[in-house]
Amino acid sequence: MRACLTIVVACPLICAATAVDELSLARDRVEAIQNGRLTFGPGDSVVLRSSSAEYSSGLRMLPPMGKTSFDLSSARYLAADVESLADHQQRLCLQIKAAEGEAYAGIAIDPGEKATLKLQLPHQSIYSFPSGAKGVRTLNTAAITNIAFLIVWPYEGQFSNLIHCRISNVRLTGAPDWARGVAPGAYLPFVDKFGQFAHGKWKGKVRSYDELRADLADEQGKLQGAPSSWDEYGGWSEGPQLEATGHFRTEKVDGKWWLVTPSGHLFYSLGINVVKTDSDAPNGTLHPDWYASSARSSMSFPTWNLREKFGKADFKADYYDFVLRRFDSWGINTIGNWSDGDLTKLGRKPYMLTAVAKPSGLPYLPDGFYDTLDATFAEKMKEAVSNALAVAGSAAAQAANDPMCIGFFIDNELAFPSDSAYYEPYFKACKEALSAAAPGKLYLGCRFKSLRNSDALWNAAAKWCDVISVNSYVNSVAVFTDGDYAAPNFDRPVLHSEFHFGTMHRGMFSAGLCPVGDQCERGRNYRRVVEGALRHPLFIGSHWFQYRDQPLVGRGDGENYQIGFVDVCDRVYPKLVEAARAMGERMYGIRYQGEGGSRK
Repeated sequence: MRACLTIVVACPLICAATAVDELSLARDRVEAIQNGRLTFGPGDSVVLRSSSAEYSSGLRMLPPMGKTSFDLSSARYLAADVESLADHQQRLCLQIKAAEGEAYAGIAIDPGEKATLKLQLPHQSIYSFPSGAKGVRTLNTAAITNIAFLIVWPYEGQFSNLIHCRISNVRLTGAPDWARGVAPGAYLPFVDKFGQFAHGKWKGKVRSYDELRADLADEQGKLQGAPSSWDEYGGWSEGPQLEATGHFRTEKVDGKWWLVTPSGHLFYSLGINVVKTDSDAPNGTLHPDWYASSARSSMSFPTWNLREKFGKADFKADYYDFVLRRFDSWGINTIGNWSDGDLTKLGRKPYMLTAVAKPSGLPYLPDGFYDTLDATFAEKMKEAVSNALAVAGSAAAQAANDPMCIGFFIDNELAFPSDSAYYEPYFKACKEALSAAAPGKLYLGCRFKSLRNSDALWNAAAKWCDVISVNSYVNSVAVFTDGDYAAPNFDRPVLHSEFHFGTMHRGMFSAGLCPVGDQCERGRNYRRVVEGALRHPLFIGSHWFQYRDQPLVGRGDGENYQIGFVDVCDRVYPKLVEAARAMGERMYGIRYQGEGGSRK
């Protein structure tokens, strides 16, 4: 069995477990689904094995005899103990379904580790909201038709014991948050003057501007410096000295890919995306009755809160200095994509950015992808990238010659056509365009929207990208290996360019694309996904999406996820920060000295 580092952060239990006879793992109350294989053990436990990561593979619990559904309405969480019996880090999800939808939560566990997987129950009876407003997506938890343990967002290839764990003690725990319920006639307005949910109560909810100002002084006094083993770029000053080229580059060392700093030190990129003073501000004039404050076309709550926190209208310079101190203290060495150019232009922290995304004037296919077989495509892509990096005073123009710039993405989460003849011309044109406009900077690919891609697409990217970037919202990337739908036999560095974990805490309405049980689990899953990547020979970075929670009422496409390192009032999530710091301090020892990523 391969050794894995386990870091434990204590978190108090919310409530003692409530025994419920209905939630049985007895042989006649559980069935395997798809390729799941079950072995029943003592104490109402079952061992689940599966070689398949497909959605339909795992186990399903059956409702009590004579019933067609489960009644989960009496608790705050549905929970289960999960113990890994595998020799690799694995992930698992707990999923519930009702007639009107589904909910799920996930976990990652190391070999031999036992942990609690829990799902916060979105009770219709508590969280309902009036038509025309916004709120939690609820289920009728008194009529849950399906409880299952499986994998969501599948990407892994098929191999023996992909899932191998013992599940036990399925239970309801915690009292429902009845105080959170709001009578329909009292729901509006539901956004307070700080951008928080007006009706919720939680520890740390901001009640006055004085609290914001006190936050600044308190946090400034607690911030630490960067880990002592870091160089001026956040690279490993205590590691081997490699060739210094004045730019970030990649190199394979002892079988593992690395980034290398301009001064020649090994570098693993821990980053956070969308670092801005504000983002995705909703248009308040569309629904003025939602807000306790006067509705404006841009409800810029983060900006307004920071203005009060710093006591000045022109707070941006002070705030970004504060953010960079936070990054050192949090163990974060990279400013991720979609961040403010005014921050990256300071040249104080390594960063990545997008050169262009679906620029106009290029030939396109009817389905929206580039016509890369058009004779003009390569030249027009070269022109688009050149123009973007030539805008005087822009962040992209400075980045082209800035040692702190690691490299550039081109495009984001493209929908590639099924015809693979379009792939290589696309990546070739992008690589050549970037090399001409920004010599020495890394071409970081197009940020695939999943780890599940065809061999043809992976291989085309591997041929031309310096780094292949992938946005993937999963609890673990440890078994990213060759297989039918996973990484084929390429040997190229990979950046995990987006991941996150969220809850419905602090009044937020959605836990995001990768829900977990609570704030402790956000921190623990952060550690697991980074640990899994550090042990894998291909990964050279892990980037969290995003710096701040999304707006309570949602951004333009409706996303309103609790996924930040900070909330709308710039208050940090301590358990996530603790996890990030722990990984910032340990990552070089884990990657250079630890074992790496094998599924065998």
